[in-house]
Amino acid sequence: MAKKYLRMTLNERVQHINLFINFTILVITGFALKYPEAFWVSPITDVPGGMTLRGFLHRLSGVAIVTLGGYHILYMLFTQRGRGILKDMVPVVKDLRDAWETLKNNLFINRPAKEIKMPRFNFREKAEYLGLIWGTIVMTVTGFILWFEVEWLKFFPKWTFDVARAIHFYEAILATLTIIVWHFYSVIFNPDVYPMSWAWITGHLTEHEMEKEHGLELERLKAEEKGKLVEFGEAAAVGGGRVYPLRGERREKIFPIKRLYGTVQGLNQTIKNWKGE
Repeated sequence: MAKKYLRMTLNERVQHINLFINFTILVITGFALKYPEAFWVSPITDVPGGMTLRGFLHRLSGVAIVTLGGYHILYMLFTQRGRGILKDMVPVVKDLRDAWETLKNNLFINRPAKEIKMPRFNFREKAEYLGLIWGTIVMTVTGFILWFEVEWLKFFPKWTFDVARAIHFYEAILATLTIIVWHFYSVIFNPDVYPMSWAWITGHLTEHEMEKEHGLELERLKAEEKGKLVEFGEAAAVGGGRVYPLRGERREKIFPIKRLYGTVQGLNQTIKNWKGE
């Protein structure tokens, strides 16, 4: 049975599914307002009150994503795993090198293609995540301006409202294309994971998938496992089976075998030499 590695916990998978559902609703209901004559909008426009329902669903999903964003911030800041994800998601110089080498591989400059060992989150995932944060902020701000049009125009000139509407529309196009072209390729159409990466459902990646996309992280996990566990053959000297090694001074204090042996040996010699004085 192939070994699997945890990629997403149940909590993280629920967050992802929540985002997927509400983002899809926002895309459909948002573009339905802009293109009401499109053939795919007819199931909405043909229903009595369909466009009213469209507006309600659009706002409801917008609030749901903002709420999810707030929860995600708390998860990232106040859980140990979340802080680990946040730390590993920070872009570093290696990401630029990985992106450059990937480009050279794709353009057949590297012949043969260079093996690139990437960390827990590769440069594509980091770019997507940062784009998600930026897009959510922009769409939230402009969305509330459009929602509360009357209140906004009481304090600001109309051109600011028009700018917010334009930004909201074009950011929606950018976000939709990013998901369809970039994210879908990464998790579905990429030959290394086709027909789909199941991590968003099962929460795990196989060792082969880890090696392809997160080779550096796989090496780290294996080194960590080796450091925690001594296998049977290595443990034979102390009785076989498995033992968890202790390091440094702690090991010496808990298992001072040599010291204990020396003490017992000295005690035996003392008893032999004892004359009864």
